[in-house]
Amino acid sequence: MRRLRAPALLAALVLAALTAWPGSAAADPPPYAYHRIDRITAALAKDPLFVDPDVGQALGEPDRGRLRAALAGTAKRIGTPAYVVVIPNPNDSESQGQDDAFLFMLHDRSGRDGLYLMVNSRGQMESEAFDVPRRLPYSTLEDDLPGSSRPADPEHPFTGLADRVVQRLEGYAAAPSASPETPTLYSSPDPFGEETKQTPADPEIQAPLLTGLLLAGPVGALVLYWLGIGVLALLGRGRRGEKARGKPKAEVHRWAPTKPSMRWLRRHAAKELERLRPLLATAEAEQGRDYAVSAYDAAQILYDDAKQDEDKATDLVGAIVLARQGRIAITRNLAAPPAPCLVNPLHGESVVSRRVPKLAEHDLPKQCPLCEACRLSQKRNGLTEGHLLKVRTPDGDRPHTLVPGVWRDTAWGGRGKDFLPRVMRYLGVE
Repeated sequence: MRRLRAPALLAALVLAALTAWPGSAAADPPPYAYHRIDRITAALAKDPLFVDPDVGQALGEPDRGRLRAALAGTAKRIGTPAYVVVIPNPNDSESQGQDDAFLFMLHDRSGRDGLYLMVNSRGQMESEAFDVPRRLPYSTLEDDLPGSSRPADPEHPFTGLADRVVQRLEGYAAAPSASPETPTLYSSPDPFGEETKQTPADPEIQAPLLTGLLLAGPVGALVLYWLGIGVLALLGRGRRGEKARGKPKAEVHRWAPTKPSMRWLRRHAAKELERLRPLLATAEAEQGRDYAVSAYDAAQILYDDAKQDEDKATDLVGAIVLARQGRIAITRNLAAPPAPCLVNPLHGESVVSRRVPKLAEHDLPKQCPLCEACRLSQKRNGLTEGHLLKVRTPDGDRPHTLVPGVWRDTAWGGRGKDFLPRVMRYLGVE
């Protein structure tokens, strides 16, 4: 490896310190980052229906006329504008393939409240109501009911699309009146330009080092450099980085709620299943395929059984966890993917196992699987019951660790190595 000369190394240190200085704002995305959003926003100001030319075959002219009439009727009944956008939303889009994030961006750029509905190139439908005086029960959005989120036939995603959109619009129009509310976006895309950026190792070390260099000033930095402190620190970080470079980045869902609603769980269980399904047919993974297929089957059964039952929130969490584990197994070719974070399984996969003394009464394993965020929380102030995932039960919201059943018994895979087989037995599948 080539060695940096002293001036170059010093410049790199000072520049990094300036960048990491607390309170410094991240650079704004370049103007072109939102060209597509701005183009759609301008079009919606003239016509509440936007169909991208790339998916122009999705709706014929008669269906477009029907939708414009339905949009006008819905807007009149709910008292706010209503919009429909039919457009591809690939993973390399401004919203990184997240349909709900796309709608939030569209609302933010337009500055107009109202009902926003989009359909992507797979025929999947997403809607968000911004300050709309209606409360729509989630049951009207389920996949086996009118206005469903997914097409009946994935091979023909636009068949019956106009009917589905009209039914969704009518569902909002007929919903009970309620105080206008602004929805919450639970999972935001990565900052522009950082979609593939790796999380640095030992982030808690980086800030104090660079801040110390900045406070000491250029003279202090030079002294530290010549004493070898800065060089040793950087070389140490470099070695750790070289060791970690080949390791896949852990999946983190840091915005996952502590008390998710049933609607949130249903939506995300459906999305995670949708993310795993195409991988089963396309990805090559000799070691991970069996786990992925079984995890998908179990997650689909859990979702189908629990999506209509208000008392099965924990099973919906299980569907999300299993779908994510199946995706990890098949994309990384792992016969046994990591257990999820046991403090909140919705956080994603664990990266370490640690003792959590303040949660001793919750019968956790002695070494509790933790995600990176919970590892840092445990290191700083300790994890308490307030950090635990709370799920709805017939007796009210309770920490998931106190809800009897297969999930607590297996600690979501953190206790023993038979997590998936025990879940399959729980579902009656051999």
